[in-house]
Amino acid sequence: MVLPDSIRADLAVGLPHAIAQARTRLEQGDAAEVLIALKTLADRKGFDLPIGLGLDLDIEVMSEWPRDLFRRAFRGVWETFGYRRMPEVADFRRHIEDELAERRQALARLETMALRLRTAELREIWDAESRERRAAR
Repeated sequence: MVLPDSIRADLAVGLPHAIAQARTRLEQGDAAEVLIALKTLADRKGFDLPIGLGLDLDIEVMSEWPRDLFRRAFRGVWETFGYRRMPEVADFRRHIEDELAERRQALARLETMALRLRTAELREIWDAESRERRAAR
């Protein structure tokens, strides 16, 4: 990676903070909040709440989404869902899939940039060590 030293220095300083922010935007929600929301929806619409493993998996998947995105998905289902059955995970996800993918891609791009920067730093170190070994011969 050929970058001016000033840009590399800025990246070295700014990337850890940007990565931390991107990870924060992907922090998992709260399983208890997901359960309460699903119970509320089932009660309001007169749906039977799944039981056992089905409910556990629904909660597990949806609580992995960031809280703000789960709330957006829940609101979307609350406002627009018209079927006579309990909504499934995919019905919720439809409302947030673009934003969730964008957040994941942003984190992946930042982490890739950090790896590239570290690789460039290591390559410079290895090149310098190689030059020193050659000069010592």
